[in-house]
Amino acid sequence: MGICYLIFGILITAIGALPLGAVNIAVINTTIRENTKKAFTISMAAGIGEVLLVLFALYYSMEISFFIEKNQWIHILIILLFLGIGIYFLSKKNNPIQRSGVTSVKISKLLTGFSLAFFNPPVIIYWIIAISLTNKYLFQLTSETSLLVLFVFFIGVYIGKIGILYLYSKWGNKMIQKQSGSKTKLFHIIGVALILLSVFQGVKFLT
Repeated sequence: MGICYLIFGILITAIGALPLGAVNIAVINTTIRENTKKAFTISMAAGIGEVLLVLFALYYSMEISFFIEKNQWIHILIILLFLGIGIYFLSKKNNPIQRSGVTSVKISKLLTGFSLAFFNPPVIIYWIIAISLTNKYLFQLTSETSLLVLFVFFIGVYIGKIGILYLYSKWGNKMIQKQSGSKTKLFHIIGVALILLSVFQGVKFLT
C-alpha cells in the first residue's frame, strides 16, 4: 500500500510541476548562466518547499482557499511577476556572469528554490484540488491518514518535484549545445513563455 502512495506522490507532483513556472525558469536560467550543480541545489530546496506546501494544503485547505479567494491582489501580483520576469528575459543578452563566493551562492540558491516553490498560490490551489479529487475518487489522503503513509507520500512528492526540475535542467543544457553556446535565443523563448503565461493568468482572473 505504501508503494502506491509513493508512486501516486511522484505522478501527481510531476503533473503539477510540468507546466513552465517560476521554479522551472530559475532552474533553466541557473543551468544556462552557471552550471547543473547549482541548478540542482535550487531543485533540492524547491522539493522541500513543495512538500511543505502539500502539508499546508492537506491540513488547511479550506482556510488557504478562502484567503486566496478573498485577497485578489495575490492573483494580480502573480500576473505582474510573470510579466515582469518575461520582459526581463526578452531584453536579456548573453553577458558574462560575475561569480560570487561558493557559500553565499549556495545559500542564495537554496533560498531561491525554497521561496519560489513555497510562496506559489497557483501551485497550492493545484494541490487543494488534487487532494480533493483524490479523496473523492481514489483513496483517503487527509490529516487523519497515518503518519507513515503520509511520510511515504511526501517522499514521492519530493522525488517527483526534483525529477521534473532535473529534466528542465537537462533541457536547458541541450538547448545551449544546439545553439553553439549562444544563450540569447533561449532567454527570449523563456521570456515569451512567461509573458504568455501572465496573459493566460490575466484572462483567467478576469473571467
